[in-house]
Amino acid sequence: MQLRKNEDWKRRLELLQDFQFPAACQRLKISPDGQYIFATGYHPPMLKVYDLANLSPKFQRNMDHEVVDFQILTDDYSKAAFLCTDRTVNLHAKFGSYFKIRVPNLSEGRFMTPLASHLPSINASGVSPQHGLFGCAGEDGNLECFDLRQKEPVGLLDAATAAGAPGQQLTALRFDDAGMHVAVGTENGLVAMFDLRSQRPLHVKDHMYGSKILDIKFHNGGASSSSINSKRYVISSDKHIIKVWDVANGAGYTSIEPTEGQINDVCVWPNSGLIMVGCDSSKIQNYFIPSLGPAPRWCSFLEGLTEELEEQTPTIYDDYRVKKKIEEERTSRISVVRKLPKVNGHVAA
Repeated sequence: MQLRKNEDWKRRLELLQDFQFPAACQRLKISPDGQYIFATGYHPPMLKVYDLANLSPKFQRNMDHEVVDFQILTDDYSKAAFLCTDRTVNLHAKFGSYFKIRVPNLSEGRFMTPLASHLPSINASGVSPQHGLFGCAGEDGNLECFDLRQKEPVGLLDAATAAGAPGQQLTALRFDDAGMHVAVGTENGLVAMFDLRSQRPLHVKDHMYGSKILDIKFHNGGASSSSINSKRYVISSDKHIIKVWDVANGAGYTSIEPTEGQINDVCVWPNSGLIMVGCDSSKIQNYFIPSLGPAPRWCSFLEGLTEELEEQTPTIYDDYRVKKKIEEERTSRISVVRKLPKVNGHVAA
């Protein structure tokens, strides 16, 4: 059949060319300059870097082992470090892999003085971008914080018990950009947000699935985030669902449940309504929520698309879905209310 006669092809709109992997996507990150997207997946284990100026892949590299996590070391795509399942850190430059370090790295022939933690094991850690406080999420449910200028911890809190889940492990941790709040996730699907000056949580959010929390992010409401009336949100995720809720009062804003595969990673474009999700499926799923923020500059066409969709009949876009801002009930897990076109995944409004 000719493509011009194929209705599915005529309705298709890709956010980025070849934004997928043969089997699954594991990790997604945005370069600091906002010009590139890094993604790792399998099979085979591989890295893909996308050039947003051209909406297409920049390059692709096969890896020897699956990537557990990675960090971009420069503003662009020039250097990155990849922690792999064989317990090595692979350093990459523009031309490819150039150095491999076995963990731990004793480059000086000795261990450096470690932080004296009281936790039996650490599942997640994070640093406040505002004042540098270093936090550790323990398997015993305790949150331990360090001032890196000192050798001893400056605070220890049984965060799991405070959240109503005594004995549960902490599996995720994130400080907000203002330096006043920290959010932790538990292995049974609770997210608790604390003011650093208090031992009681401001809000506790239940994901309702009983699965461990994978990731927590704080999000500013788009271009108007500097306004005194602008809202700030928490975006938390487990392997089943992504929940967006209000920092101020804990009220549910909306939720996203991918239709294909379990969630591995969530990447939120700063100050925008674009959310990219890596799942146990070949396609990287994309959601645009206009009420959460504007479209990034490199895909500003989404703004016009959503306006156009509001004027058109939903039935002609029966294979796509849209999200409306809803007041989420505690027991509700489904927020898809009607179907409209997606962009290589989904358009959420």
